[in-house]
Amino acid sequence: MFTLTLVTPEKKIVAGAEIEEVFVPAYRGELNILPGHAPLLTTLNTGVLKYRLKGESKLNYVAVSWGYCQVNPNGVNILAETAERPEEIDLKRVETAQSEAERRIVGESMDMLSLDKMQNKIARARVRREVATHTGGRD
Repeated sequence: MFTLTLVTPEKKIVAGAEIEEVFVPAYRGELNILPGHAPLLTTLNTGVLKYRLKGESKLNYVAVSWGYCQVNPNGVNILAETAERPEEIDLKRVETAQSEAERRIVGESMDMLSLDKMQNKIARARVRREVATHTGGRD
């Protein structure tokens, strides 16, 4: 049995679900993890995590930002700073956050740390929008 567990400090998103595969937004690019994958420990990047439950054909989508991914012979364990399913994402809030961050980058003089923070907000907003607006049938 190959399982997925995805948690944040606040909640469990997936707890021991049997899966066929998982696509993880790792720091250096997307990883496609299948049963039998070599043991691995990597950091996550802001991105779309996709997984296919055993016996299903559709992918499930989750917006994640930063964290750790551990692959072992029994499955994949992910601890993310944030993780949201499509139904948890408020598109109006996403658009407001992205617009505000873009406005600040263009209109304000800021140090590198502040600029990096605004760029991360924009990246998270784009990922959240992608997950929230994804419709099945294209997998």
